[in-house]
Amino acid sequence: MEFLNDPNLIYLLLMAGLWISATGAYIPGTGLAEIGGAALIIGTLFLLAQVATNWVAVIALVIGASLFFLLPLFKAEWERFAIGGLALQAVASFFLFTEASVSPLWIVLGLVVAWAYHQTILRSVLQQRRTLSSTQKDAFLVGERGRVVAAIEERGTVQVGGELWTARSRSRLESGAEVVVTQQDGLELHVEKAKRLEQGNSK
Repeated sequence: MEFLNDPNLIYLLLMAGLWISATGAYIPGTGLAEIGGAALIIGTLFLLAQVATNWVAVIALVIGASLFFLLPLFKAEWERFAIGGLALQAVASFFLFTEASVSPLWIVLGLVVAWAYHQTILRSVLQQRRTLSSTQKDAFLVGERGRVVAAIEERGTVQVGGELWTARSRSRLESGAEVVVTQQDGLELHVEKAKRLEQGNSK
């Protein structure tokens, strides 16, 4: 299978593995992107071992791509420095192999796709996460009333504000019971049985 030794193919597989892994970092939870990206990177490393490879350049490329994708993930103000990672990736791409070279066309295409993928997809996901995180810090549901949808035995489901939430309670709450939110922990609520509203506070 001589085509597996094609430097352009190896380069594209390596970049795809890094992009998929970055997706897993931005959208954690399922583990599918992380596993798929890791498998692709490991497979690409095996292919690199079969040809004359400049491993310093490989390490530099991985570091550059990682900086580009991950710096904005840690802090929003670091996003302007991420372009440096893309520059490192570009330079390293030209020196991946000692007896062959990646086509400049594929290198430029890889840079453009990486930038576009981050700006149109990953950045959008990141902004949504930050918006949700900011909302969570405000604990906007504390004090709100709702109703138990699935009986709570330590953990269950409640409907609050027209949406379903995972909820915890110190005591068992049957389905249909009215509850009040006492604490919000990310996407999980802590609730307790609501006391009946007194009719006429002046009475």
